[in-house]
Amino acid sequence: MNIALTGSSGLIGSQLLIDLNNMGHNILCISSSISNSKEKNIYSYEELELGDINFKADCLLHLASINSDLHESEVSLEVDLLEKATNIMKILKCKHLIFFSTIKVYGESSLIFQEINEDSSLEPVCFYGKAKKKCEEKINQNSKNDPFQYLILRLPPIFINHPKSNMGKLFRIVQKGLPIPSFSLGNENKRSLLSYDLLILVIGIICNDLSKIKNLTLNISDSKPISTNDLYRKIGRCVSKKVKIFYLPDFIFRVMMRANRLQLILIRLFGNFYISNAKLKQEF
Repeated sequence: MNIALTGSSGLIGSQLLIDLNNMGHNILCISSSISNSKEKNIYSYEELELGDINFKADCLLHLASINSDLHESEVSLEVDLLEKATNIMKILKCKHLIFFSTIKVYGESSLIFQEINEDSSLEPVCFYGKAKKKCEEKINQNSKNDPFQYLILRLPPIFINHPKSNMGKLFRIVQKGLPIPSFSLGNENKRSLLSYDLLILVIGIICNDLSKIKNLTLNISDSKPISTNDLYRKIGRCVSKKVKIFYLPDFIFRVMMRANRLQLILIRLFGNFYISNAKLKQEF
């Protein structure tokens, strides 16, 4: 199958490129900058717009993003990037799109537990979540104006050790082998993660059967949520480090929650963000 891929040099895209190649697919990589590596089949949007590239794509995987820590002024840039990608679909005569979104479209972590599914209200707080929500809306609109089939995948944090990711920061903390201060709440909260193995499994199934792309939006995550303290332990097993969790008294948590800046950090660390993948299981 011929696949066009944006974001192939990024954290996930670079590994996805290797695995898709190993599956036997022909990959055209789309870059935001002019390429000097034609032997690697990498082209810029501008080069593709000239129409001189002989490549008809069966599917476009739009993984590229400005970054995951957007400022307000960058929201429109994220949407513009999507517009570029959908415009390239016309040139490549492509009628199938897989768009990588985020669970941030639902909002942020909360100390109140709730199960989130695809029908839950979209209330993004951060600009990254707001940008992805706008992109999802634009995909729905564009697919009607110039018909194509799409699949929107809403991703939680991916469990992967990379220095540029937030998960990578936790890996570095655990690797130091120092006691990690935490609270008992960290044994009870529920957070969704996505293993890379599940991601590539789903992408592989889709790329072998494009009928799975039928204007759907799906949460994609591991079935079992994980608590913050169990996440530390899981990372410890990955890096062969015994995790030493130092439990602080619960009253310290309550005191720290009174400070607005600390409150945000604590909720991010010890809050709940659990998404249901029941619809994904039903479809796949």
